[in-house]
Amino acid sequence: QRFPAAREHTMATRFAKAVAARVGSAAVLGGGVRAARGAITAVGKRLPELVPPLEFPSRIEPIAAGSSSIDNDVYDDDTVGSSWHSDDPTDQLATLQLLNTARIPYFDRVWRQQLGLPPGRPGAYLEVGCGGGIATVALASLGYQMTGIDPAARALDEAPAPP
Repeated sequence: QRFPAAREHTMATRFAKAVAARVGSAAVLGGGVRAARGAITAVGKRLPELVPPLEFPSRIEPIAAGSSSIDNDVYDDDTVGSSWHSDDPTDQLATLQLLNTARIPYFDRVWRQQLGLPPGRPGAYLEVGCGGGIATVALASLGYQMTGIDPAARALDEAPAPP
């Protein structure tokens, strides 16, 4: 699924403004791709080195206790919880919204291929650990009958009500 061109432009503009704010350079907004790349590189130099976590050997085997360090308590924090569905690209959970443009079409394609689903996407689907429902809502908009559950009550409070 692709956003309408106006929505893509708005998201790109918001991202450019956020980068410009972090770098302190208005040149990003009018300077084109070269300026944007330079600004993104400058922001990257200010961030700590990110080391990806070790991959788990299997996606379907149980994960051993203590082998993961996900802090789910952050989702019950009021300042984080209110940013689940924010349009501000600088909010803490904004990355999840941006990831939807890649992950939702991927999930849709893989599920339809692996499950042999027709275009109507029949069946009921459960997202365990849905947080504020960002992926759940996006998948429901494609026609999936989605239900989301999460241990963080604050995150569920931010999830939109089903239509």
